[in-house]
Amino acid sequence: MWGGQKLELLERQPTNRVTLRLQTDLLEILKQEASKTDLTLNAFINKILNKNVIYEENVNAILNVVFPHDFFLLIVDKLDEDDIEELADRGPGVVKKLFNVIGMQYDVDHVIHNYFAVIGKYCKWFEFSHKVSHNKYRLVFCADSTIPKWISFLSYYVKPILESLKVIITNESQHDGVIVFEFVSKN
Repeated sequence: MWGGQKLELLERQPTNRVTLRLQTDLLEILKQEASKTDLTLNAFINKILNKNVIYEENVNAILNVVFPHDFFLLIVDKLDEDDIEELADRGPGVVKKLFNVIGMQYDVDHVIHNYFAVIGKYCKWFEFSHKVSHNKYRLVFCADSTIPKWISFLSYYVKPILESLKVIITNESQHDGVIVFEFVSKN
């Protein structure tokens, strides 16, 4: 136990030795970044490769336009409330299409782990955490509270995705950039 929480021991995964040739300046950057995150160089390179593969498999499986997050926030900020709702209502279709393309089952657990967590981690739309206890779920999205329309968009975006998963939303709150959805899965 650590701080009242159970520590989960990870099984050691089999590894293979690989020799890489890296440019000197790239190696120095990798060493510096690894040091900043308190990881070994090997662990840091594994993290980067793993992140890239997960991104390619789960996020970049369908055509995406990549541009700075700040620019996207400005676009959302220029929309009126009706446009934001209309745009956000397309969320379930986009996510279902992504899951069809990558061959993944469209259900609550897969959407949490393979969409919300991935979008939060790699696209930086929000910080995401969740808690599951039996069939009760609590999802927390933390985003830039300086742009109220962005928070509205996220709330409008997440809710129809959850509703498309046939859950019963028991609580929904939004305060200072933190959006919380609590729900029960019907399955």
